[in-house]
Amino acid sequence: MIWQIDEGERAIEGLDANGRPDPAYARALGLLPAPLGRRVLASLLELCVAVLITLPALIVAVPVLTEIAGGSVDPAALARRGDVLWTLIAIGASNLLITAYTIVQLILHGRKGVTLGKAVFGIRSVNVRTLERPGFWRGAVVRYLVASASFIVPLIGPLLVIALSPLFDREGRGRGWLDVVAATWLVDARRGLNPYDRKRMRIARKSVHAPEQAQSAALPSLATPVAADAPAAYTPGARFSGGVLGAHHGASAPVMAPAQQGVLPDAPGSFSPQPIVPPSFVPSPNAVPGPDPVLGVSSAAPSPAPAAPGAAGAAPAQRDVARAVVALDTGERIEVRGVTLIGRDPSPAAGETVSALVPLHDETRTVSKTHLGLMPARRGILAVDRASTNGSAVIRDGSEIPLLAGQPVELRRGDTVRFGDRTLIVEAL
Repeated sequence: MIWQIDEGERAIEGLDANGRPDPAYARALGLLPAPLGRRVLASLLELCVAVLITLPALIVAVPVLTEIAGGSVDPAALARRGDVLWTLIAIGASNLLITAYTIVQLILHGRKGVTLGKAVFGIRSVNVRTLERPGFWRGAVVRYLVASASFIVPLIGPLLVIALSPLFDREGRGRGWLDVVAATWLVDARRGLNPYDRKRMRIARKSVHAPEQAQSAALPSLATPVAADAPAAYTPGARFSGGVLGAHHGASAPVMAPAQQGVLPDAPGSFSPQPIVPPSFVPSPNAVPGPDPVLGVSSAAPSPAPAAPGAAGAAPAQRDVARAVVALDTGERIEVRGVTLIGRDPSPAAGETVSALVPLHDETRTVSKTHLGLMPARRGILAVDRASTNGSAVIRDGSEIPLLAGQPVELRRGDTVRFGDRTLIVEAL
């Protein structure tokens, strides 16, 4: 067998048909251009630090150079002065510090896309084509040389090249002349996506390159129907680790919570099936014992219990009662009255009956389309992760309990549920 190695160039995402970077792709990832005001403040901060480093040399050398230029001091007599040694030490120390400062700035900019001013004001520099680090030579050194050359024309040069040139960008991305020469782009890491957060960038690229597919239809339920003529219905999330299948629901039968379907939560994350006598049937005292066709033992046939007055309208009223109140990290409060789905664009599965859909705005795209489900239980509510990309967890007493996809966990008052980068708190049960 002959192995062939593909030595072709790496495919770069986000380029148009002409090989130029597509601004729409960067916006879809969540990258935002850095504001002009913060860019100018970052440059002024770096310039002020450079002036402070060279200040000792300026204080000592400028008067001496002025006297020499004016011809009032003889160079030979200046060499015999007692303070000439300290003058040379101050000039040498300042030059050494400013050189080290410049080298560190160039290395950080080329490899990490950040400098002192950019770090303070939440700005990151990336290569405009690959949206990765800009590189040392072109992205940092060439940019620094062009910026230094602009000071040849005092005030006007830096003002035009550094401060005003981003206003002339035809693409509206705020790329100035320095960015065009260095093939860089300054992005806002505070309001938008940080391009050096590898995990979030990988998720964002995956979401843009391969959009989420619609949920496939669920398999039919194997539960015994409650009525012979009732249509088949499947309750997603009703199959737990104990192996209990969701009950079959007809068109007129209300959807029961997991605790009403024969499953009682013993502990957070642990559920075991428990037999529950349906509330509409009680053993009849006049029932005649007879052999059970399955177990072969005597059993009494249940008979329907007499319904209480007004019981026909009790079920809808009970379902409408708020079982819990949760507060999102934005301050919004949600009353959980039934199955509640939370995500960027939540939607129920085929045959699923829900009470509320809570869409969330998430620029970082760490929240899945249908990320989390909240459902009533006998003693409160349950949280279920809906097979999300970034997972969910319950934070309780300082410890984090991960949520396994499809396995509900009982929530307590004061619990914090983390889903993606968002959170909610259970305020009341």
